[in-house]
Parts: sequence; structure tokens; C-alpha cells
Amino acid sequence: MSSELAGSIGLLAVLLLLSFYFSATETAITAAGKMKLKAMENAYPNRKRGFTWLAENIQKQLTVTLVGNNVVNIAASSVATAMFTFYFGSAYGPLIAIAVMTTIVVIFCEILPKNIAIAHKESVIYRSLPILRVFDILLAPVIYLVQHIVWFIGSLMGLRLDTYGSFVTREDLEIMVHASEESGVIEEDERKMISGVIAFEETRVSEIMVARTDMTTIPSDTTVEKASCVFLDSGHSRIPVYERELDKITGVLYVKDLLSPLSLGKLDVRIAELQREPLFIPETIKTDEAFELMKKSKTHIAIVVDEYGGTAGLVTLEDILEEIVGDIQDEYDDETPDILKESGGSYLVQGYVNLDELSEALGYPFEFDDVDTVAGMLLSLKGNFPLEGESVSCGPWRINAVEVVDHRILQVRMEYAGVDEGDARGEQ
Repeated sequence: MSSELAGSIGLLAVLLLLSFYFSATETAITAAGKMKLKAMENAYPNRKRGFTWLAENIQKQLTVTLVGNNVVNIAASSVATAMFTFYFGSAYGPLIAIAVMTTIVVIFCEILPKNIAIAHKESVIYRSLPILRVFDILLAPVIYLVQHIVWFIGSLMGLRLDTYGSFVTREDLEIMVHASEESGVIEEDERKMISGVIAFEETRVSEIMVARTDMTTIPSDTTVEKASCVFLDSGHSRIPVYERELDKITGVLYVKDLLSPLSLGKLDVRIAELQREPLFIPETIKTDEAFELMKKSKTHIAIVVDEYGGTAGLVTLEDILEEIVGDIQDEYDDETPDILKESGGSYLVQGYVNLDELSEALGYPFEFDDVDTVAGMLLSLKGNFPLEGESVSCGPWRINAVEVVDHRILQVRMEYAGVDEGDARGEQ
């Protein structure tokens, strides 16, 4: 073998190894992302500064790998073409070079390294990081020129190409959580809890509050004796106090505040003397903001008011926490589930159930702009108050009014009809 041929083969081998390196490094960095690189800072303290540098310069380092990969691939193709042309002539040499180099580059410099990088991204990044820093220095002038040319072209097209995005978006988290559940990494309960945390700051108090019509309240002129009976019947430990009408909430009565007058036999004391200052919050406030207000005021219950200042309902810390951990049952709670799957495949649903919860449980998007609950959805579809036994259609679902009391829809039955009727429409 001549020295020229040996030199060409050696140069070609080096270029192909560099192509393998750049392909693997690019894919590993892309697969890892900023969040994974930040986690690797703590996992590999001996190279923490390197991972920090990479996480803060991902766009630039991906440009380094792309430029490096293209340069070595073009150089390798040129060397191979020259070598095969010399030995097989100008007629067949280039064709042979194309066939050989395409096979080598696609299999050994693209598919193989990228599959290895996806399967072992941490190891690939760890091993390639020192070499990448060398190439970052060597290719600095080229990278600077390339980036500014790309940014200039982007500006001409009206595109902003610099990256200021977060490590991971809310949608990315949701996708990762659902994918983790499907792969068995986390359980369904864990997925629901994580999803609850993600959606926590997007939920409004009006979606989780106890509606005005479902509130247990006490008139301010009620005696301690009668108030104690209300606490026993309701099972609540805190009850709002009103004066003349529900829109005038004057305080909140704690059951423990009745212990002193009861022990002293002062049964005729008016609860207006025992009530505590209420916390009022607007119905449009987000649950995370309400949670912070309740923590600062050291109260477990807040009165929710509407835009006109009237009482819309109430919310408790338990209601807010249930958005994350799910239903919390105590000895006084009604054990009937909000959504009960029946033996025939239908669902018995309480009227106050939120449409987001219903959509998740039934796997169908019940979306209405002007209502939040199942009862509101039925009213919107029907156009008026339904009688018990009347039903409407919503896509492939039939909604039957099971219990209606005083113009309040307490329970409905959801039955899957199997045929999507298109736009929701009401039927007598």
C-alpha cells in the first residue's frame, strides 16, 4: 500500500470518527435539554462547571456540532471522491465514492451514533464535554460568523431566532406526566396529584367554591344553644354568620368558640358576640392567590363575593388542597362519590361537579364558555330548567336529570350513546 493511499484512508477514518462524535453529541444535547443538564450539574460535581457552561450555551454548542459535522462530512466526501477517482478513473470513481460514502455516513455517522446518544445521553455528554469545549474555541470565529449571518437572515424574514424560553413549559410537563403514567413510572394517583399542582395556579376560586345555595349559615341573632345544634347537624367546624340576608356576612363562628359559654351554662348568649372577622375574596381570584391570603390571615375559611359584592359562596383550605391531593373524606362527609360509575356503564354525577373533572373522568371534552359545572351545562343545553327525567344530548353523551329540587339540578345520569351527534343540542 502506497503512503498516499494510507494517508488518505487515515484522514478519511479521522473525519468519519469526528462525524460520529458530532452526530452523537448533537443528539445527546438535544435529547437531554436544559433541565436534564441542570440536573447533571449535581450528579457529576467534578464537571459541574462544564455542565453549567453547556446549559447556558445550548444554542451555540448545537451550532458548533452542526458546523463541525457538516465540515467533516464534506471533507470526508471530498477525500473519498479524490481517492476513488484516482484508482477507478473519472467515469466510475465519483459514483463509487457516492455509494460508499452514503452508506458509511448514513449508517455509521448518523443512525448508529444518534441511537447510541438517545439511549445513553448522560454518558455521551459526560464523555464528549471536554472535546466540545476544545471545538468551541477552535471554531469560535466560524460560529460567530455563522450565527450573525443566520440572525441577519432571520431579521429579514421577520423571525426572532434567539432563545429565551424556559427550561420546560406547562404543556411539556403535562405530556411528561401522562407519558410517565403510561410507561408505569408513576401511578395514576401520583399523576393526578402532579397534574393538580401544575393546574393549581390556573384554577379560579369560583370553580371549587361551595355555592351560595349549598352553604350552611347562621343568623347573627342565633343563641349558643341553637348554634350548637346547627354544628351537630352539619358536621362543620366553622360556619358563616349573616345579618338579615346572605349578602351581608358579618363573621364566621368557630365551634370551639361555643365551648366556653356552653361549659358555663350561658345558652342564651348571641353568637354575634362570639363570631370572628371574616375573610372576603373575589370569585375571580386564582386558587394559589387565595391559598396565600388564607395562610397570611391564618384562617381556614373565606367568603367568596361576586362582582356586585354579593355572597357567591365560600371556600375552605380543604377545598383548595383537594385540587392537588383529590377528595379528602372525613367522618361527616357524604360518602357518595361525585362521579359514580354504575353497573350498566352509565355515570351518576353530582350537579356541582366541575366540567374539567367530568371531562377527565369520562374522557370527553365537555367545554362551555359560560358555565363551570354539570348543572350549568345541563341548563345551557336545555335552555330552561329541566324536569326530573328529561334529557339532552351532548356529543355522544345523553344527560338525564335525575334529581331536581327547587330549580336546582342535584344529580344527573350520563349515558354514552355511542354516536357523536355533532354540536350539542337539547331535546325534550
